[in-house]
This record gives sequence, structure tokens and C-alpha cells, in this order.
Amino acid sequence: MIEKRNDTAFVFGVSGHRDLVPEDLPELRQQLRDIFRQSISSHPNAKCQLLTPLAEGADRVAAEEALALGIKLIVPMPMEQAEYERDFTTAESLAEFRQLLKAADVQFEMTDAPSMAETDKRTQRYAAVGDYIARKSHLLILLWDGEDIQKVGGTAWVRMRREHWSSVAKESGDTRALETIHVPTRRATATPQ
Repeated sequence: MIEKRNDTAFVFGVSGHRDLVPEDLPELRQQLRDIFRQSISSHPNAKCQLLTPLAEGADRVAAEEALALGIKLIVPMPMEQAEYERDFTTAESLAEFRQLLKAADVQFEMTDAPSMAETDKRTQRYAAVGDYIARKSHLLILLWDGEDIQKVGGTAWVRMRREHWSSVAKESGDTRALETIHVPTRRATATPQ
């Protein structure tokens, strides 16, 4: 788990749509590579890490590109792994998640609650992961269409939490900027997930 920032680590965070448009993937991957490479170049002595819960879509695309560039994966899961895996409804998605999880340097659960069956609790666990990523990353990458669908734990919500943590940092005199990059990203489905 990442508990404090230091000069030896540069932490990326990612949040975005689960339902990316397949035709957009080559361009999104290129934009992610460019963002990662520029940051690596700007922080040559830092150990780069990507915070991602490896949800479908944006999280996994970012994870794949990060791994290809030698960036270490840190995976905060919103709940116990077996319960979290229930959200990946196809065998292909589950296999992809497990493969990326094996490649992670660190993985941990955001909660030790025994049961996550209630929708309210599940939503709050996703929100906790989003807040953690918004708070702990130096550079937050949002792969998102820019629409706020009022979903707790969704990308617009993560952006709002990022604004909160940036304000807290400024008020406390922290001179390090908490950067955010918005990569405009279309959804594959008309109905937001």
C-alpha cells in the first residue's frame, strides 16, 4: 500500500469508462504511452507506479501500457478478491483481470468487511478505491467523456475527490502539484454504466 509520497516514487492513478469504443483503443493507448513517457522523462530517478483496481476498460488498458513501459502496478481492490471478481461477468474478463493481477507488484483490499452483498456497501467500497487513487496519485489520468452521471465512485466523482485533495494539499502548504490529465474518451454504450 502507498502510505506516503517521497522523491523516489512517482505515482500515476487512473479512472475511466469500463465500456471503451474498440475503434478508439489504438489512439487511447498511444495517448497513455505519451503521458507515461513524458512523466518518466520528467522524473528520471523516480520509481514509477500505477494505482488501478483493474476494472474492465480504461483501468486495464492503462495497466497494459504501464507494464509495457516498466511501470509497476499497485492494485487496490474495493473488496475481497473473490467478491470483486463477481463484477467480471465473462470468462475472458475474469482471465484478463487475473493475468494483470499476477503482474502487479502490490495488491490489497480496501476493506476487511466479511460480506459485501448489499449494493450500498459495494458502491461505498468502489468510492473508497476512487478516493484513495485521487488522494495518493501524483498524476491522475481520467479516460472519460466528461459527463457527470452523478454516480458515486464513477470517474466524475473521482475527479471531484481529486479537486478536494488538491485543495487540502494547497491549504497545508504542500507545494507538489496534484496533476490531472483528462483524455476525452467515448463510451461504447449510450447508457452510462
